[in-house]
Amino acid sequence: MLKGSSADESTPVIYGGSISTLAMRCGDPRSEINAYVFDPSGVRTVYAMVGRRVNLMLDLDKDNRYTGYCGSNLPAGIYPVIIIAVDKDGNTARKVIDNITIQDPNDMDGDHIEDTLDRKTSEDQKVIVLHDGNLTSEPGASNFKILPGSSLTVPGNKISELAKTKGVKGVYKDQKLKVLAVPGKFSGSEVPFKVDDPRKGHDLKGDGVIMALIDTGIDLHHASFQGSNKIIAFKDFVNGLTEPYDDNGHGTHCASLVAGGGEVPGVAPDVKLVVVKVMDRDGACYLSDAIKALDWCLENKDKYGIKIISFSVGGEGPSEGNSILDDACNNVVDKGITMVVAAGNSGPYPASIVMPGDASKVITVGAIDNKGVIFEKSSRGPTPEGEVKPDLVTLGVDVVSAMAGSVNDYSPVSGTSMAVPQVSGSAALILEAEPDLKPADIKRVLVKTADDLGDPEPDNVYGSGSLNLTRALEEMGRLGSMGAELKAVDLSITSATVGDPVVIEARAYGDVKEVKSVVRGPGDSMEMSMDDFDNNGTYSTWLDTSLLAPGSYEIEVDLEGEYGEAVSRKVPFHLRPRS
Repeated sequence: MLKGSSADESTPVIYGGSISTLAMRCGDPRSEINAYVFDPSGVRTVYAMVGRRVNLMLDLDKDNRYTGYCGSNLPAGIYPVIIIAVDKDGNTARKVIDNITIQDPNDMDGDHIEDTLDRKTSEDQKVIVLHDGNLTSEPGASNFKILPGSSLTVPGNKISELAKTKGVKGVYKDQKLKVLAVPGKFSGSEVPFKVDDPRKGHDLKGDGVIMALIDTGIDLHHASFQGSNKIIAFKDFVNGLTEPYDDNGHGTHCASLVAGGGEVPGVAPDVKLVVVKVMDRDGACYLSDAIKALDWCLENKDKYGIKIISFSVGGEGPSEGNSILDDACNNVVDKGITMVVAAGNSGPYPASIVMPGDASKVITVGAIDNKGVIFEKSSRGPTPEGEVKPDLVTLGVDVVSAMAGSVNDYSPVSGTSMAVPQVSGSAALILEAEPDLKPADIKRVLVKTADDLGDPEPDNVYGSGSLNLTRALEEMGRLGSMGAELKAVDLSITSATVGDPVVIEARAYGDVKEVKSVVRGPGDSMEMSMDDFDNNGTYSTWLDTSLLAPGSYEIEVDLEGEYGEAVSRKVPFHLRPRS
């Protein structure tokens, strides 16, 4: 208990606490927190602390009933909800009113083991283990670099024991992934395009841009690639071969859509490719294989100059929550690589996006025909977190491209797989013209110049609309520099006494998704959301220092933009003890 300096040293009374929802999954509506607070001298502030997050509570009806909200976007776990009330003399009271459980959609019973894993059998199971560090003691474990985890094979009846190992955060099934394409058909007659065709030819060709294609490989015997030296590296995670090949055909079809030459040119015919074969002859791989491929791309990013990854691969069905692959792909984008992925072919149902299409920072692409009609199987949003996906759509129905195993033959294929390389190639043209653009800038250019096909606002069928590469190339200079900005961070006072109120303000502009402040100091940290109450670009929050111990602090304001921008600014702050 912290006491004020006046004669009144009695603390506020907190009673009647309630939480509308005690268990939530990520993406669920927020939970309402209520409590009655009374103090004879008057109440100054009331907060609900859930984990590290501080949620302001307000008495809107002036009846001593304070209301606040807790979102579901917390890591899985059980969190005590602590009501903190401060009266006008600075006296503070705290009361735990109940617990909120944030459930992992893949682990509803909270035992740190994915619910789909069969733990009653002794048969071997391929699993992915997320942990605090490398599990070097586990025989046969293969450690990831892009995120703290390992892949290994263990008997099913040993999974429970593994989940209890010190440092283990969760054990998950090593799921199968597949290429996202189905056979198409040749059209009997040429149908005029009603949407912009990214392969119609532009002055830019992708010269100087390096793209990684994670797929089934590439058949360099096809005329689309001959004599061009398009391949600067080849990595085979399936059979360990050193010479490029494609025993499925999907990778060749996609590679030609990006960088093909000859009779049916790609979007960016001068792009150089780093081909990573991770899908087998059946067009399938395990989740762990895909993560290893992403690891390899990051390890070799500077060696080859990789700027884009084209990834027409996804889960076999919709995700129920944020997946390991989603996290890995977001980490790739954070490292400066633009990543283009498929929405999936699990439509027409809502919430049918497959991993890693739910990842917030990638460019997720759906498929349409040349008249702008959505491909029936193209996956729809929203994501489990409630975000709109796909980001945009482009041609993915009966798309003709190079046929592996032939020299001059071409074949029609449909699916979101075919849409991805055309957006990847478009990103390459933008990078050729504006090499300093970051992944968020490229995403912004492509999304903001898309032709709206669905509802007036971005929707969960077409996203922001159909790719319009012509317009994107015309407006990339203007749009590329319009990212969300965090101009300044100010404190009302930089040195205070315990109990003094401090206002944190940040000026932010552009397409802002979220602004929050993190207060770090002696022994603890806490996080607070910031709001632009007047819609004037000034985001603010109120820090009640009676919650803090005396000492030196760092206040960090973090901005997240709509297209993945991440900007932070830090200011020092000192808190003196009461005399």
